[in-house]
Amino acid sequence: MAFAAVSARAQAEAMRFDIARQPLTAALEQYGLRTGLPVFFDAELVAGRDASPVQATLTPAEALALLLQGTGLVADYAGTGPGAAFVLKPLPDEAALRERALASRAAPADPQPGYDGLVQTRIWEAFCGNPRTLPGGYRAAMRFVVDGSGRIANAFLLHTSGDRARDGAILETLRQVRIDRAPPPEMAQPLTMLILPRAQTPGLECPGRHGGPDR
Repeated sequence: MAFAAVSARAQAEAMRFDIARQPLTAALEQYGLRTGLPVFFDAELVAGRDASPVQATLTPAEALALLLQGTGLVADYAGTGPGAAFVLKPLPDEAALRERALASRAAPADPQPGYDGLVQTRIWEAFCGNPRTLPGGYRAAMRFVVDGSGRIANAFLLHTSGDRARDGAILETLRQVRIDRAPPPEMAQPLTMLILPRAQTPGLECPGRHGGPDR
């Protein structure tokens, strides 16, 4: 699972993509760096898959759909603004689609949609609320699980943010995050989150913050 964020306006704007055919994991990282959009995925799900090349001027959604062609995966879109996210899932076959359609008619709608976006939103709010972890001037990748009570557990950094004190603050802040509800049992864990510098996420600011020095 990977994370970044972007403004709602930027989600609809076409931009130039130049992503060559390559392992899907590497292509998704390039996509995230180019767009600043969050793409959640299970590392085991994308392992061994190659992305289709994307060399055109497209919206982020169009580019991701083209990137995933032939991979057997599809991107589900959920949320808006800082809470928006693309979640990669296996592409269902026609039989699975019919089964899902029948189930949706027989069962009530899921009262708890968008859990991935909820995790993103709560962690973003927590980081924005701590001066030591305020996003903007650093890049960090972390891995964690969400336990049955909705708390972040077993968090660790995949690489340093460039500041040892900030690294500790990131992990401490994660441990204090509480998601509104427990994760759905089918959600793959652990999760991996990538936070990008402001230069790579144009238009995104923490609530009440409008510019100012990077940290």
